[in-house]
Amino acid sequence: MKCCNCFLMLAGEVAYVAGQMINSASIEEFVGSYLHIAGYDTMSFGKLITIWYKRNTFKQLVEELAVIWPVSIKDEVAAQIKRDSLSALKLRQFLYAFWNVLGVWLYNLTPIAILLYRKMRGTPGELGFVWQLLYPFDKTQPIFHEIVYVFETFSGVISVCCMLGSDLLFMTMSSHISMLLRLLQVQIRRLATTEGRNYESDNDCYDEIISVVKIHQRLIFYINDLENAFSVVNLINVLLSSVNICCVVFTIVFLQPWMEMSDKFFLGAALTQMGIVCWYADDIYRASVGVSDAVYESGWYRTNTRCRRALLVVLQRSQKPLFFTALKFRSITLTTYSSILTTAYSYFTLLYTSYRRN
Repeated sequence: MKCCNCFLMLAGEVAYVAGQMINSASIEEFVGSYLHIAGYDTMSFGKLITIWYKRNTFKQLVEELAVIWPVSIKDEVAAQIKRDSLSALKLRQFLYAFWNVLGVWLYNLTPIAILLYRKMRGTPGELGFVWQLLYPFDKTQPIFHEIVYVFETFSGVISVCCMLGSDLLFMTMSSHISMLLRLLQVQIRRLATTEGRNYESDNDCYDEIISVVKIHQRLIFYINDLENAFSVVNLINVLLSSVNICCVVFTIVFLQPWMEMSDKFFLGAALTQMGIVCWYADDIYRASVGVSDAVYESGWYRTNTRCRRALLVVLQRSQKPLFFTALKFRSITLTTYSSILTTAYSYFTLLYTSYRRN
């Protein structure tokens, strides 16, 4: 049902935008045809299809994460890391979901608000439409008008829910893996640090190191599987985010005064959406590199040769950072976010120059 609804909405938007491209040479009419909404729905539909196609992979990843999740932590430092990570995740998820849901309902209610405003001023007005879609019938007719409005309202909510479902899943899994890497760092830093203990001939220390090596390898395999699962979704984000940001900024500055507030919320959602993806991807990158620093800060110099060799395995592997990619084309970090914003500004400058010439 959701997939069919999103597909119909996206098909109508693409048809409308294509019609504007064919029938009009005006930049403002083309960009003002809710091009950024079509881009957003393309991202949403692409994420929905990807999650559905790889549903078994995601199910397996969630089940595996439940197995390695630290249920009970007696160490206060590690417990504090867990509490801080979960608190930050809950707050960011709530704010991100609230921002997107509020934004879509502003779009949905704007035609009603405009109609009421005009009625209060005594000027003639009709109920408008939420989005710009092309239909195989006359949508201005009385019965079809109400049906189209309900369809567009429902479709907008479904599109946002599909986007939120993918992004919140990515946020949750990335946050948990980053937290596990930081808990691993705490465990590594405490290796061979007890004063007055002879680690040269201590087999217990070697067993602890082997346990650390196994956990580290398991997290590496998990992150690689997670990266493969989200690589297509991340590619969609990278390709379309800069275009969406550019188009909505152009619309806010030059077009659609009635939709300015809704478009500003869309801009905030677009900036936040890509920022969150890059933030959590960069967080895993930094947490994976921090494992090598933890090895240096441990008491490795107190251990025997056998233990040092085992720690060397962790050190060498952690010096190769773990990161998400956009289908292997480029790594995703906060530098990627900066690049997307720069690209969006370049697109905006090009549109602005063409708009002024006309």
